[in-house]
Amino acid sequence: MKIGSKEALQKRIRELEERLEESDQLIDAIKAGEVDAFAINNTENSEIYTLQSGDYAYRILIEEFEEGALNVTEGGLIVYTNPYFCKLLNKPYEQVIGSKITDFIHEDSLESFRELFQKSFEVGCKGELNLIGENGPIPIYMSLTSLQPKLPTVGIIITDYTEKKKTEDVILKYQEHLERNNNELKVNNAELASFVYVASHDLQEPLRKIQMFASRITGLEYENLSKSVKEYVGKMQQAANRMQTLIKDLLTYAHTNKPDYTFSNNNLRKVVEEVESDLSEELYSSGAVIEYLEMCDADIIQFQFKQLLINLISNSIKFSQPNKPPHITIQSWKVHGHETEKASKVSLVESYCHFRISDNGIGFEQQYSEQIFEVFKRLHNQSEYPGTGIGLAIVKKIVNNHDGIISASSAPNQGTTYDISIPYRKYN
Repeated sequence: MKIGSKEALQKRIRELEERLEESDQLIDAIKAGEVDAFAINNTENSEIYTLQSGDYAYRILIEEFEEGALNVTEGGLIVYTNPYFCKLLNKPYEQVIGSKITDFIHEDSLESFRELFQKSFEVGCKGELNLIGENGPIPIYMSLTSLQPKLPTVGIIITDYTEKKKTEDVILKYQEHLERNNNELKVNNAELASFVYVASHDLQEPLRKIQMFASRITGLEYENLSKSVKEYVGKMQQAANRMQTLIKDLLTYAHTNKPDYTFSNNNLRKVVEEVESDLSEELYSSGAVIEYLEMCDADIIQFQFKQLLINLISNSIKFSQPNKPPHITIQSWKVHGHETEKASKVSLVESYCHFRISDNGIGFEQQYSEQIFEVFKRLHNQSEYPGTGIGLAIVKKIVNNHDGIISASSAPNQGTTYDISIPYRKYN
């Protein structure tokens, strides 16, 4: 119809108003359940939707559902099942439909199922059960809902828990493995404690006697000894002294534990000054100089951190270059956790203290930067640089006790730099 005149336009408006009113009435009727079909007009054709087509769409959804769907009578008879449940049981539809649901419930779960089934008539309920499978029980999660009063049946949805149980089994085995390791660790710690006791008493006592008698020989009978005997006694004293140093370092390493020690906030400059005082003789004899740069405070186990500094400064003195006095630079500063990538490796805290100690010593190849922190790991012969190879292992352990990280960067004859990051504790 060509719309041109005023009368034609008004007529068109009335037609649209009537159609709109009819549509409103149809929508109200659908909402009230008074009609079971309605049409939707498109530009090209019309589509009819009925309650039957809605039921069909719902049926398709249930049929394609990747979970088991059942409809069971009050007596437990299966009057409907979707294909997935048959697939789960690996049984044809004909063997499932019309059977009792209890025929497929594993005997270990029968009592639990009956309780859930009876309870479902009053309220929806859920639970974990086992079905009877060809290769053993099939773990499932079952949800039951009574369809009364519309239908005298119970609707059941079944979820396969096989993969979930496999994951739980893996986690359980891992937990059992972890528990065994923890028990072994307790035994090892007990053995370590016994070793510490032996080292501090039984080993040191005969060692002291060896040193004492060797001293008597060299003191009272030295002039009467042959040249070879003097050499042997001297080597014996050197070996005894190395043994004493080794026992001392092992005891320090064994006692460097975190539990039961208290953290406190300390100004690192004061801590370094105390260490400098303790090492005054070594610093004087070697001509070493300690240079302080920026220093901040840190949350530390004070006596352990002092041991860390003693070991690092002593290393710088020991591994100094010939005819070149050690020059040690120490600095620390506060860093916010979001400022560098390294912060995320320290701890989930807002800030941490970054501590750096550098020297001008002989250095080492960078490829050994991790190995130097291992117990008994040495990069030089005993004759060149005496030591037990435990000093830096103690440093590493102390840093771990502070929930921190340590790294070393070096090059031959270019000195060594140690970077230590320690989180600030939560009470700050």
